[in-house]
Amino acid sequence: MQAVGRTLSTAARGAQRTIVHALMAVAPRSAHVVVSGFPDNEGNAVEVLRACAERYPGRVIWLAADPDSARGILIAAQADPDFRVEILPHRSFRGVWEFVTAEVSMFTHGLYGNPRRVRRKTMVNLWHGGGFKGSVMSDARGRPAIWSDYLVASSEQFGRARARECALPDDGLLMTGNPRIDQFARSAMAQLDRLGLSHDRPFVLWMPTFRKNKGYGMTSGWSEVEGGAVDVNAVMAEGVEVFRTEFDITVVVKPHPQDAESRRVPGALVVTNDELAAAGLQLYELIGASSGLLTDYSSVWIDYLALDRPIGFVVPDEEGYTRGRGFDPPDALDWLPGPRVRSLDDVRAFADEVLSAGLAGAARRRQVAEHIGHVAGANVADRVLDLLEERSVFSAPLRARTARAD
Repeated sequence: MQAVGRTLSTAARGAQRTIVHALMAVAPRSAHVVVSGFPDNEGNAVEVLRACAERYPGRVIWLAADPDSARGILIAAQADPDFRVEILPHRSFRGVWEFVTAEVSMFTHGLYGNPRRVRRKTMVNLWHGGGFKGSVMSDARGRPAIWSDYLVASSEQFGRARARECALPDDGLLMTGNPRIDQFARSAMAQLDRLGLSHDRPFVLWMPTFRKNKGYGMTSGWSEVEGGAVDVNAVMAEGVEVFRTEFDITVVVKPHPQDAESRRVPGALVVTNDELAAAGLQLYELIGASSGLLTDYSSVWIDYLALDRPIGFVVPDEEGYTRGRGFDPPDALDWLPGPRVRSLDDVRAFADEVLSAGLAGAARRRQVAEHIGHVAGANVADRVLDLLEERSVFSAPLRARTARAD
């Protein structure tokens, strides 16, 4: 079983972590914040940058893989109208220096080997999910894989599990919800036609997580499923045909950026991160415009609860995933907010619910939301900043939030 960073080159990662931690301990503390997300258009990072650009009085620095395309993301999202955000290459000496001197750094997947905490410098783990996958933030020995002073969470149950894994300090859990759900408010204005979609025709979004991770940077790939592989695409293919021909519902596939397997299914529209960026769309604007969600072990369904729309689960490899990565808590699949979609009759039932605005499953979604302690609401990124200010992590007061035309 693999967790965050588990298959890294241990020696290289350890050396990087040690060096960066030492620099953090001795480098001066400067009145600037650093933000980093993976991929560059990751919603939590983009929305925090939006809030920081408006409210943080010091320098705001974005460490991005591709600074040129990153600027385009901010422009398309209208997240930095005054061009306050400085964008630097993530892999650069200056990027490292800005990180080790920042009074606050916020990231979705850790930075520079995931160094341990130091005094006077605050690290905030925005993460990018918070679902029920096992060992998300711990290594094979149960040691924290991502260190931080604070962790953003959208569920009491899953937030506490992640806090335990990463040895989070007391009062370190920020129960705000994920900042990326702020993009739901802009879904009605999203330019869906740039992807070949229309607001007038319903579409269901299929968002599978990876079974085989292709790796990134010093991280090698790994498999999450133990035993014989199940062709998830083949399972979906028949369903796509039913959605399309019997119900006139489009199926949009949004593959996980780290998925080593293609998710192209005949009859479905596949949308990648690059295609979203080219269309000037944020992922959660697309999600917010959908009429229903199909997923699996991804945490996206937790955010989707805020929309109160139909959620279905395509998990034909459930047994293999349980034996492989596993779940925390172990009974997580007993608390799904929607049905497992296993047969064409299940597809038809789900399509009916989509066309009836999710009335049949509303009670179950509310029950699950209460069970996991789901947290949602407006202006999440601002709430993150407000909670950090209450904890005195900034050297100067934040500016007041102004009303935004979302």
